[in-house]
Amino acid sequence: MEEKDLLFETQRVYTVKQISLLIKGEIEKIGYVFVRGEVSNAHLSHSGHFYFDLREENHTLAVVLFKNRTRGMLRLPKDGEKVEVGGRLTTYEGKSQYQIIADVVVQRGIGELREAVEKLKKKLMAEGLFEPEHKKPLPLLPRRIGVVTSPHGAAIMDIIRTIRRRNSSVHIFLYPARVQGEGAEDDIVRGIEAFNRWGEVDVIIVGRGGGSFEDLMAFNSERVARAIFASRIPVISAVGHEVDFTIADFVADLRAATPTAAAELVIKSREELAEKLNSLHRALSSSLEALVNRRTRQLLELERALRRSEVLFYNTFRDFDRIYEGLLNSLGRFVEAKRRKLSSLSMRILKTSPVVGAEKRVRNLKERLLKLSPAGRVKLLREKVEGSHLRLNRGMREKLERSKATVESLEKNLRMLSPYSVLERGYSIVMKDGKVVRDAAQLGKGDRVKVKLHRGGFLSRVEDLWSLPLD
Repeated sequence: MEEKDLLFETQRVYTVKQISLLIKGEIEKIGYVFVRGEVSNAHLSHSGHFYFDLREENHTLAVVLFKNRTRGMLRLPKDGEKVEVGGRLTTYEGKSQYQIIADVVVQRGIGELREAVEKLKKKLMAEGLFEPEHKKPLPLLPRRIGVVTSPHGAAIMDIIRTIRRRNSSVHIFLYPARVQGEGAEDDIVRGIEAFNRWGEVDVIIVGRGGGSFEDLMAFNSERVARAIFASRIPVISAVGHEVDFTIADFVADLRAATPTAAAELVIKSREELAEKLNSLHRALSSSLEALVNRRTRQLLELERALRRSEVLFYNTFRDFDRIYEGLLNSLGRFVEAKRRKLSSLSMRILKTSPVVGAEKRVRNLKERLLKLSPAGRVKLLREKVEGSHLRLNRGMREKLERSKATVESLEKNLRMLSPYSVLERGYSIVMKDGKVVRDAAQLGKGDRVKVKLHRGGFLSRVEDLWSLPLD
């Protein structure tokens, strides 16, 4: 018989169950205990039982708080909080794990890790890293997306499936990184910096699936926060942890609740893009219609003003002609009166003067009268009137030319904005029941429509309908 066989013959051999029960009995001899520690991996099961670990440095102790004990609590403890637990020390036989079945849990303040995170959060907030003015907008239609996450986790698969479903033409580039534990912080920072050096992606998604408070510590680090803030490329934080926000969530340009939500935020679906295009089309059509109506009203107002100006010019011409004719008649009457008076005076002189030298005296008298005649003044006044008439005509012609140029400019702009100029380029206007059709949803199969072209038009019947294509 070999030595090892002899050993088994002389020693008692226990079963696994016997050892488990032996350990259970020894541990339960300790009895009721009070233990202080920091909460970690806290979660509420579907059955209503609450499980968490008590943590101190590298040591952990499992705690279970059954459903009947949680009902009287105002709130359950969270990861990172310091608590004191009272309960019975025992073992979980199925996994050979010792644990406390707790009766009472008392919160004693925030844990060391959470306290450090809160301190860092206040520091970065004071520096302005969380301010909205630093947030970069996401591109409307990104073609290349960089992802910094684990290549083995569910997060990258969720991102790829969602992006492929929404837009299969988008390229996805993965920078493989550890997202928890030692080296995770360095990997995440290197991934963000690598995509920025390359410069060929439109947006970066940094994230992972859910986990405990300790699992997410890489996304609560100062180096990761500053790398996200320094990125020239927009960054989406996609840490799948609904309960708490990480510091990366506050610094990132956009926070997504999960990696899947990040993919949905960055890639618009075809339906969303179609609705956006339709909205822009409606807004542009409304603006163009309003502009055409406004320019048309301005042209009509200018036309009415021009007509009023023409009436004013015609009235001025008529008044001028009347004044000019009246002046000429007055001057004619004045000259005729002076002429008659001169003739009368000449006759009187001939009758009363001696014959000798009478002709000479009459001739001298005529010369004097001619010098005193108003003919010179009449000539001067006539020249002034004619000069005024020429200046008035020239001013009216210049005013009419300027008005004509303004009208032609407005008419040119109106023609450029008119829908009929669009028809000249090969487009058409579809009308149904006297109304313009702007959306295929206004038509049904078999409807009769009138199509207006640049020259003429035709009647047509709708055979098939489709929406506006995106490509």
